[in-house]
Amino acid sequence: MITEVRMPKLGMAMKKGAVTKWLKAEGDEVSEGADLFELASEKITAVVPAPASGVLGRVVADLGVELPVGALLALIGEPGEAFPAKEELAGAGAGSRSSSPPAAGAPAPAAAGAAASPAAPAAAAPAAGEGAPASPAARRRARELGVDIGQVPPSAPGKRIMVEDVEAFAAAAQAAPAEAPAGQVLPFAGIRKVVAERLTESLQTMAQVTIAREVEAGGLVARRAALAAGFEAATGVRLTYTDLLVQLVAELLADHPLLNATLTEQGIVLSQAVHMGVAVALEDGLIVPVIRDAGTRSLAELARDRTDLAAKAQAGTLTMDEVEGGTFTISNLGSFGADAFTPIVNPPQCAILGVGRIVDKPVAVAGAVEVRPTMWLSLTFDHRIVDGAPAARFLQQLGDRLASPG
Repeated sequence: MITEVRMPKLGMAMKKGAVTKWLKAEGDEVSEGADLFELASEKITAVVPAPASGVLGRVVADLGVELPVGALLALIGEPGEAFPAKEELAGAGAGSRSSSPPAAGAPAPAAAGAAASPAAPAAAAPAAGEGAPASPAARRRARELGVDIGQVPPSAPGKRIMVEDVEAFAAAAQAAPAEAPAGQVLPFAGIRKVVAERLTESLQTMAQVTIAREVEAGGLVARRAALAAGFEAATGVRLTYTDLLVQLVAELLADHPLLNATLTEQGIVLSQAVHMGVAVALEDGLIVPVIRDAGTRSLAELARDRTDLAAKAQAGTLTMDEVEGGTFTISNLGSFGADAFTPIVNPPQCAILGVGRIVDKPVAVAGAVEVRPTMWLSLTFDHRIVDGAPAARFLQQLGDRLASPG
């Protein structure tokens, strides 16, 4: 019996992924539960085990090609079993999960409703001068756009031409520049593309407002100076300002539950715990691992988790559980020399706190001028959930605590 290997759903938010490395080749024996391929999703990379034992009889998914959850990636069967050609399987979608695909040479089942449409003839082998086989819907769309289907390349070698390939070809033809770009062209893909899509979606679906405040940070600086040496000796972890901010913000959110909430179809959901996302910059984008139950953990536990998660983020070994479920996010760009910036909310969260660098500045104190450490805080929040006054009150209270030596 043939078993299908399909794109797994590694978390509630995962919509698509790409195979980055096959750990077995066609014809190799595989064991159920053993590592089969490496996967890059919208948020993480992961190693996926084989769903059954047998022989990897046919690999359908090409490396680096993004496919939706449920898409057919490969087939596993018995030694000597016949497998359909890759070209017959390349268009297999996410709908069918039959464990017995058609044998080699057998016709693939028609898509639902295709037989009832006279305008959608069955895809035939490419005629002379044409490229890869095209789906009926792609051919129909090509006629609508006046595109020569024979000129349209598929998204990957061996794949059928789909509607999106036709539309992309038509759009590129209309927008084709008269000359090649003068500078270097970098691929807009991977994490960079995912970050762009998510941030654009965030701005389009939320009523985001940012308020900023410059605060004295003497208490924060003094606390880290007092704890740092002994803390590292006791825990083996270097204490950072971010660790102290995670603890302080998590405690303060208990008094500001709307900033720790999520808007759903059922209404505003107030989280019972603070799961703090801490943004980590990568070479090709941004990822936000999550520190669980930040409001009830010790400073040592928070710092250790933050250190471990940041290391995993840089190594690309975060699991889906470690990047999902955050209720609030801190993005600290102070170490990069930023004074202030406008952070974008990480959906479905309600708010994100942007943290700038700590700088000594002259401050008026009781009619006199003193030099004290200061920093900018920028709070972006979803105005559908929180109004400006309570958000400003949160920022005010946070600033008071950062200034206080207690």
